Amino acid sequence: MTEVRTSESGQLGLFATKDYCTGDVILEESAIVRLAPSDKKSSRALLSEWMNGSTKQNQPQPFTKGKTVWASIRLPPLDLVPEHLRGTFKGMVQAGVVFMKEYQGNIDPAQLEELLKLYYPTSKTNLEAEKVIINVADEAILYLKQHVTTSKTTGKVFSSFENWDQLHKLLLIWSCNSFEGGRIYPIISRVNHSCNPNAVIQPTNMGKDSDGSKEGQKLMAATKIEKGSEICISYLGLILYTDTKTRQKKLERTKFFICKCSRCCDALSKGTEGAALIPCPTTHPRDAQQMSLDEDTQYDDEQTVKYIALTKSNIESYKNSETKKPGATDNDKLFKVLHAVCGKTETFLDSFDTQKHVDDDEANERDAILEEHTSLTSTMMGDKHWTTNLTLLFHLDRRLKAMSQHMVVTQELPEMEDIAEAIDSWQRRSRFVDSLNLNIDPGHLLTDVTIGTARMLISLGDEKSQKYGADWLSKIEDHVNHFSDDGLRKVVSVLKVAWKKHSRLNDDTYNDDFREKKKSRNY
Repeated sequence: MTEVRTSESGQLGLFATKDYCTGDVILEESAIVRLAPSDKKSSRALLSEWMNGSTKQNQPQPFTKGKTVWASIRLPPLDLVPEHLRGTFKGMVQAGVVFMKEYQGNIDPAQLEELLKLYYPTSKTNLEAEKVIINVADEAILYLKQHVTTSKTTGKVFSSFENWDQLHKLLLIWSCNSFEGGRIYPIISRVNHSCNPNAVIQPTNMGKDSDGSKEGQKLMAATKIEKGSEICISYLGLILYTDTKTRQKKLERTKFFICKCSRCCDALSKGTEGAALIPCPTTHPRDAQQMSLDEDTQYDDEQTVKYIALTKSNIESYKNSETKKPGATDNDKLFKVLHAVCGKTETFLDSFDTQKHVDDDEANERDAILEEHTSLTSTMMGDKHWTTNLTLLFHLDRRLKAMSQHMVVTQELPEMEDIAEAIDSWQRRSRFVDSLNLNIDPGHLLTDVTIGTARMLISLGDEKSQKYGADWLSKIEDHVNHFSDDGLRKVVSVLKVAWKKHSRLNDDTYNDDFREKKKSRNY
């Protein structure tokens, strides 16, 4: 049970009218509109109708053959649409084309009214980020007028369109409220952001679109939510696990507001930047030329390194320190370099897609870039900084998948040293997530690598390793049961009891050799 009312930010938000426990479904609903093509085929057909007036999906004209709506949109100059909003501009134009074709005149008036009540920035705003996105919407409307409704267009749907003020609103609503696939929901799209969210969005089985994707969403409690509390989700994805400066920059550039949630306010007022800790430059001086950490400080195996938050106040404090050791790096220069590393890592995280299907050459290039970033962050930022932990999380995920693939292809068991390194990396990432004290379970970030590590342990075949792998799966079992689909729950369930069902390997020679290798490692 929920209600929509004004939140502390002054905007409308969603509030609980009853208590919720972790994993409870708060609500589920279908989208009002989907302002994006469902797949490439429908995008090509839409482009053909836009450009040629043809509605035959399989017979596009020669100059549109193979192209999608997205690929056909030409970008304005940078002085009109800044670099970080060029994708948003293309998304707006695409959303406009879809609305003209699919919804203009076809949407239920009550649904349209509901859609237009959602938040969008207006010309009365004083916030610079909102002024910028309004200007981008102006450019998108101008583009649509020039390229979609010109005399060259033969499609009646496009050439007859006139309701530009309403479409301008809708493009802003899309930019502020849409989810994956351009979907906008009546209530879920009203849920506000927090950098310490108490709820998450999950797909639900309310039917499927033509591309096979699930069209509905459900809002689930990620932790206990008390009656009267505002329900908040994260708009940030992986960036949720970064520092305040990075999170606020991302939200301002993509959602056009300055976050004032409790996590951001505490960080700014109390200096509690758990995601931005670096080794103290006074206690742990760096190489004056490379500005790199020595190996003991970098890995902090003994957990004896002294850390400080990478903040402006600390910059001033350590810049004026009289205890700086001879030969230590100039702090002004050091902090500029470290901030540059943060910016480079943020750009990397925005562009790196671990699930992308690529050919061997592209995969090798991608992995080389990943190796470069993991080396840079751990060498410069230390064991507790978000840049190190998120890049090494990618690295661990890639490494576990490579180990699994190698095992399937060669039928060879993974080396104990490789598994030990994976366990060490997982433990460091887990320690980092725990240090942030977020409401949501660490499993939201660590489930894949936890299952991957457990799978490697269980594959070894001996009872001790398999029991240990089952113990690892217990760390995420509650999260998986609450938030994962039936397939993943079944995988975890089967792996957890593997040690009960599988006997030890029968190859005595292998077992003798394996026991010798294990002597040097203590699980």
